[in-house]
Amino acid sequence: MAEEVKKAITDKQKRFVREWLVDMNGTRAAIRAGYSEKSAAQTASRLMKDPAVREYRDALLKEEFDSLGITRHSLAVEVWRVYERCAAATPVLQWDSNLREYIESGAWEFDARGCLKALGMLHDMLERMERSEEEDDADSYEEMISSGGREF
Repeated sequence: MAEEVKKAITDKQKRFVREWLVDMNGTRAAIRAGYSEKSAAQTASRLMKDPAVREYRDALLKEEFDSLGITRHSLAVEVWRVYERCAAATPVLQWDSNLREYIESGAWEFDARGCLKALGMLHDMLERMERSEEEDDADSYEEMISSGGREF
């Protein structure tokens, strides 16, 4: 599929997409691909809205995901594992100057911010999966890995 899409965009646009895959930052990708540094952010925004560029990006991401065995399900499982790690209570330690070591204070803590972020990501992923099943039209691969944030 990537071969068909390759013909629809220029070599410079292909280079931009390959550079975008390095760090998923459109401005830096545009500069590395040879676009003007002054207008790199606008160029990246324009390119990422171009259907042919998006299709090429999705094709490259699909190839990469397929080679790594990444699926929507495996991503959801990993997000759940992050949630579980964040929700695991750990003892609060405090320094005992007499013993010259850390001892448990009796209090416990967990990463509430991480828990909420993971649950939000999981909710968004599941919602996208349901929507794509209903519409019978899969989201782009970039959307599959994003948490709804900026793409560049």
